[in-house]
Amino acid sequence: MRGSEEEPKVRRHIGPFVVAAALIVILLVAFILARAQDKLPELALSLTIYIFAITLAVFVIERMVAWREKRRWNAAKDWLYMILLETIDDLLKELLPAAVPREGVETDEEAAVYEVVGERIHFGETIVYSPLQLLVSSGEKDLQSHIFWYASELGPQRYVELARTAMSDAREQVRDILATSGELLEADITFMVMSFDQAIAAAMRHLDSAANMRNEKVEDSSYLDGEASTMQRTREADQELIFVSSIIVESVVDSAIKPKAWLEDELLNREGQSSLRRLRG
Repeated sequence: MRGSEEEPKVRRHIGPFVVAAALIVILLVAFILARAQDKLPELALSLTIYIFAITLAVFVIERMVAWREKRRWNAAKDWLYMILLETIDDLLKELLPAAVPREGVETDEEAAVYEVVGERIHFGETIVYSPLQLLVSSGEKDLQSHIFWYASELGPQRYVELARTAMSDAREQVRDILATSGELLEADITFMVMSFDQAIAAAMRHLDSAANMRNEKVEDSSYLDGEASTMQRTREADQELIFVSSIIVESVVDSAIKPKAWLEDELLNREGQSSLRRLRG
């Protein structure tokens, strides 16, 4: 059994030696004939031309064909990048408030959390998308407080449902791109998007768990306590759900920042290289 496995390996190793031996024999025969006919200079010239032609065909033409093939797929690749960027931005728009009340100010003045910047991504002659710019950096404590405020305004259960639906839609879009067109993506963005997908999946599980725990606490209190106590426990359970969901959503926002920055750099900052064009508003 072992001998039969080693036989194909031996044949694969013999192949290059057979080719090399055949080339050496051909060169020796050509050298002998050229010397017998006193045509060694012509042989040297012919060999030089052949070597140059082979080198040109193998290295130069092959690379030109690969370059043209790569350029042929640039438009499709840019379109995929645009879809990924739009998917991430749409998710952020659902998870984050556009603006929050400014702390320490008695007026109705608000602080923006994100804005749609004054640039348009063009694909051909059509305005495709307006990119979103976060005005709060990931990792800042203000980001979680903004999410906490937004969840409080909407209501914890409604916010969890909204966040889970948005995450599910984004994950479905991302997985569809990876499954159908993943081979067109660069290795860096593929790894980032896969990490983003895993972060969304984990967040959805945690949100479901947190929502179930909140419902169980409310149901238990309704059986054991009076109405006033039940309302108090419900408020406490809602506050816990808001706090936990703000942490979970913040982790998703953090995981979205890196691929978002990479995609924006590819689509907006490659002047003259991308099929997408910048137009300042």
